[in-house]
Amino acid sequence: MSKIPDFTGFPQTGLDFLTTLGTKNKTWFDANRSIYDSDVVPHAKAFVVELGELLADRISGGIEYAPKTNGSIAPINNDLRFTPDASPYKDHLMFKFWEGPDKKVSPMLWVRMSPTDGVGFASGIAFRSTDRWREAIDEQGESFAVDLDVLVGKTKADVVGEGLKKVPKPYAEDHPRGDLLRHKGFQVRWIKKTPKSITTAKFADWCANELERVTPIHAWLVRHLG
Repeated sequence: MSKIPDFTGFPQTGLDFLTTLGTKNKTWFDANRSIYDSDVVPHAKAFVVELGELLADRISGGIEYAPKTNGSIAPINNDLRFTPDASPYKDHLMFKFWEGPDKKVSPMLWVRMSPTDGVGFASGIAFRSTDRWREAIDEQGESFAVDLDVLVGKTKADVVGEGLKKVPKPYAEDHPRGDLLRHKGFQVRWIKKTPKSITTAKFADWCANELERVTPIHAWLVRHLG
């Protein structure tokens, strides 16, 4: 395996490629694959390593990452089985960082990087058990709810995953955290305007600063559900 170089930013040629890719088909992608391989992929891998190290230092030493597709880098192609009318390819990059033995159900941090539509950030988890989530929210969720409200207030973040119309039994309908008890999954996410630093090494630090906002939320998820 070749050494991953230091992250120096995403080159404008790679960003332009991503913007264009969202409107193209496989024939075009195959003909222009060399740009993807040279101006997108190596920089995405370098970004994962740089940001992963920053997150491990600033949020938790247990955060893991893998600089490869289906590791920390989501595939560039859309899964047309579920969205047959979508473009075959994405116009953005999605990165994942997690803490726990099983990535699929571990507390996770996300960065969605688009050259034109902003940079999205998220923290969340796919539940192993809704019962475990509800018990944690009921018994030890007061600080979590407070930290979540603070984050939403500062970033205008969306909280998603609420799957029930009513608070589940045996919890009271007027439970102080009834909105969270209705969740079948959890993610809090927000978006920022794409900074000019995206083409420089400073972009990783900028992303780390944003994700630091979810430190108490991530730590609670690890402690109670990880």
